Amino acid sequence: MFKIAWRNISKAKSLSFIHIIGLAIALASAVILFLTASFELSYDNFHKDVDRIGLLYSKSQPERGVNYNTSMAAPLAPLLKAQIPSIASASRIANSNVILRHGDKELESSNKFVDRDFMDILTFPILEGNEKALNDLGNIVLDEAMAMRLFNSKDIIGKQVEVLSDGAWSPRTVTAVLASSPTNSSLRFNSLMRFEQRPNYAAEKDRWDIVNHDVIVKMKAGKVDDEKFAKEVSGFTNQYFKETIENLKRDGGQQDQNGAYYSLHLIPIADFHLSNLGIANGPSASFPWILLGIAGLIVFIACSNFINLSLANSLLRNKEIGTRKTLGATVKNLVVQLWTEAFLLCLIALGIGLLLAYLILPEYNANMNYKLGFQQLLTPAKLIWLLVTFLGITLIAGGYPAWRIANSNIIHSLKGTAKVKSSRLRNILTVLQFSIAILLIVATIVISSQLNYMANRPLGYNKTEVISIPIGNGINHEDALNRMRAELAKESWVKAVSAADVNMGMGNDFSTRRSVFGFNQENKEYTTNYMRIDYDYLKTMDIKLLAGRDFDRQFATDSNSVILNKQMAEQMGGIEKVLGQRINLNGQSLVIGIIDDFNFQDLRKKVEPLSLSVNPHVFTVDYIFVRVNTQDLKASLAKVESIWKKVNPKAEIAASYLDENTQNLYQSDRRFSGIVMVGTGIAILISCMGLFALALLTINRRVKEIGIRKVLGSSVSNLILLLSKDFIKLVVIAFLIAAPLAWFIMNGWLQEYAFRIDIQWWMFALAALIALTIAWSTIAWQTFRAARVNPVDSLRDE
Repeated sequence: MFKIAWRNISKAKSLSFIHIIGLAIALASAVILFLTASFELSYDNFHKDVDRIGLLYSKSQPERGVNYNTSMAAPLAPLLKAQIPSIASASRIANSNVILRHGDKELESSNKFVDRDFMDILTFPILEGNEKALNDLGNIVLDEAMAMRLFNSKDIIGKQVEVLSDGAWSPRTVTAVLASSPTNSSLRFNSLMRFEQRPNYAAEKDRWDIVNHDVIVKMKAGKVDDEKFAKEVSGFTNQYFKETIENLKRDGGQQDQNGAYYSLHLIPIADFHLSNLGIANGPSASFPWILLGIAGLIVFIACSNFINLSLANSLLRNKEIGTRKTLGATVKNLVVQLWTEAFLLCLIALGIGLLLAYLILPEYNANMNYKLGFQQLLTPAKLIWLLVTFLGITLIAGGYPAWRIANSNIIHSLKGTAKVKSSRLRNILTVLQFSIAILLIVATIVISSQLNYMANRPLGYNKTEVISIPIGNGINHEDALNRMRAELAKESWVKAVSAADVNMGMGNDFSTRRSVFGFNQENKEYTTNYMRIDYDYLKTMDIKLLAGRDFDRQFATDSNSVILNKQMAEQMGGIEKVLGQRINLNGQSLVIGIIDDFNFQDLRKKVEPLSLSVNPHVFTVDYIFVRVNTQDLKASLAKVESIWKKVNPKAEIAASYLDENTQNLYQSDRRFSGIVMVGTGIAILISCMGLFALALLTINRRVKEIGIRKVLGSSVSNLILLLSKDFIKLVVIAFLIAAPLAWFIMNGWLQEYAFRIDIQWWMFALAALIALTIAWSTIAWQTFRAARVNPVDSLRDE
């Protein structure tokens, strides 16, 4: 049976090639997209009892809309664990970079300050030590990478490490070494220390008005149930957040469906990465499902091709089918034989597809910033999925055409006049193929337009020719700024120098953060983003001052003054009302200026209220900004870095331009765009391969008709139009189906961005033009060749 199947496949080399290549490309794409989606969905699920672990967040609804926040106060976690019976463990998690020293080695470590329950809740693989490693305050846990960098060994239990804290070195005992954080972990760190060792802990441990860390909990039994948890902690919330709730009531806040003005919730840790609450830095929750959808659509197109071409080619095998039936073959025998041929084609396509995926994966990882490996496919669940999908493809793509062909009339088959009634099905499948391709073309145009809009939209500050320098640890930040100012003042190409506690965009330290302060003014609660800046910040960033003045060194009182953005001023009654007034921020702060709104967060978020201060006692500056005037950006960056190395020889993190930083905020968007564009190209390629073969088979069946029409006087152009119009009609129908669907899907996607483009008519016109051009180009040569054939050759058999 397999020998016969192979012989039949070999006889139709061109058709078999199109079958195999089309399906192989589809399967390779589907495998890579499946690996990507599986990776995104696998975040944090490697922890033991992952269903019982949740991240705490708060929900409130002030006048300006629903607010979700994971930042908590220091007293919360211990009280929550003590008073809520369903909670087994709780840990605070605070981010901080620290300097570690062993011998003559000083290294910067990405550190988490956590409670002793941390290692009971999250089960990162322990290479040395045990889960009780953080029971003592003087202990430290290192990951494998940091252990090797400091000690050149993982066998370091009991050894000492010094930590730079408040300008002094303090000893810590290494009590465990963990494997480096998996790539699918939301938490990445090089070291762990007890939360009580955090700077300013003593001053903050009893304060509810300072929220600056996350809290994770582990339930005693059962999965994390947010609704149940919110009801269980409602009494706790009303007790400890009484003032917050009263302020929300007074200021026009809204109740949720349970009647709460302020509530505590849990999100399962496995759902955090893909959360749509605005509390995570991961992609949209729909991202992996979109990838799986694209993979499914591509495979569907390939299967449609398989069915279409098999049915269209059935007429060439009429006499063979009739002869087999005459010799006693049953419909079942023929179905099995024809399906075996399809199975072999699919099996070869699968082998080539897996090989293609294996070869493409390293380049895909490099371009899309993933670390996917083929071994991730070799799990029982994924292998079963692959096997079931493959069998489903062979049954649908091979089984249906086999059954239709095998049921043809024996007399008509022997005469060569049998027809498989499949034109309607072929048309439907072709329309669906091109509908998918057009939908993806529209998606590509919209996504590219949105990315271009975000790259070029004015942000309210001038990001061009501004260098951002992360100060890091190992040097006093204020001293570093002053020394850099002094050094750069000697350079004529340096136009301004300033600093802030937060970066603009995402620099080479990969850090994005913000501070939010709340205060009461005239019996109303206000919330503002807070940024510690330094003098000349507005000049360095080229931010427009609407009213009042900038911070000035000649005014000693400016350290207790603030500048508000337009949003903050309007929230407090308008520019005229608030300018020159004192507000209850950092005690009493005088409003000396109002600036125009600028996008200090990414363009997914609206511009929120913001207050700027030069008060050095609230936060220290962490980033130095240098505005340059140069024709050689690369050389200027190198010069600034050289000067910075003189000021801080221990600096490890490279400087970068703000243009790059702002673009770094949209890495996941560009990744998504790249995947959609590649998926679009593959969908179009496979659709065109099918259309090409279908046109070829259709024209071959109409050879005599073409000859007769030429004898009767039809021109070449008339024949090309005749042969092409049916296919073009199908593409037009596909566009009419795809256009509204594409608008609905992409309009929904754009809602994730506060600043977004409008979907324009030209995007659909361009998609239609691309689809028609590609379809016409695919069939044009075949129709031209058919129309040019000498009618004598076409009618020779008559």
